[in-house]
Amino acid sequence: MTSVLRSRVLLPLALLGVVGCEKEEPPRTVDIPVVALVGAEPFACGSTYTNVGTTKTTYEPMDFRVYVHDVRLLTTDGQEVPVTLEDSTWQHGGVALLDFANKDGLCTQGTEGMNMALKGTVPLGEYAGLRFRLGVPETLNHGDVSTAPAPLNDTGLFWSWRFGYLFTRIEGRTTGLPKGHVMHLGSTDCAPPPEGQTTGTAGCTNNNRPEVRLDTFNLETGKVVMDLGAFFSGSDLDTNATGTAEGCMSSQADSDCAPLFERLGLGFGAQAANPAAQSFIRAE
Repeated sequence: MTSVLRSRVLLPLALLGVVGCEKEEPPRTVDIPVVALVGAEPFACGSTYTNVGTTKTTYEPMDFRVYVHDVRLLTTDGQEVPVTLEDSTWQHGGVALLDFANKDGLCTQGTEGMNMALKGTVPLGEYAGLRFRLGVPETLNHGDVSTAPAPLNDTGLFWSWRFGYLFTRIEGRTTGLPKGHVMHLGSTDCAPPPEGQTTGTAGCTNNNRPEVRLDTFNLETGKVVMDLGAFFSGSDLDTNATGTAEGCMSSQADSDCAPLFERLGLGFGAQAANPAAQSFIRAE
């Protein structure tokens, strides 16, 4: 075989060898810790907290659980990259349940287990921020809770009378409300299921899925903080608006919801939504 012919044969083979050796980079595993605080103190069922809210009341936890979805990382050049959440007892279909309540103290409605992390994978890259939404996405919010996979199978986190999930269930006994102050966030003014269906809805007027924007977040050392002290800082937890539920069940007619919605960046009444005003959740 001549040298010219040999080179013509070997060159394509060499190129095939190069192509064959190329492999996709494995994704990066992420494990984002999420901690609950009441001001400067760690949240724990069975504990008692003082100086909470505008009346500086005493607060005893009864529940603290939060659904999140649409988790994204922000690259150093400002691009959003979705996090693929792994399926587990606490995560399914891109939804995670953060559960800070065991059965200690007054938290009798909770579960023994707790979950304080978001776990998944992302493509390799440089990341500088974190974003996600509270709640369950519309595509999953109005199904049959009795047949849903974990963590969407908890009937204690489903509003049967509102045709959807409680995105947050935060409850605690205070000095003025010994039966408990509740903060239940969820979609409201939802129409019944479409004709001929037993699940779903024809739509909700108030979707109430606030976006959390943590534009500075260190993926190696950072943590997400959910701070009930900051969340309740503008609320009177000892009194309740006449004729309404004790606390806030997301009704636009309940004035007790106004300061809480503000701290979630949600609109309330004539006040427009303002994600930049969200102060319940921060990065550390």
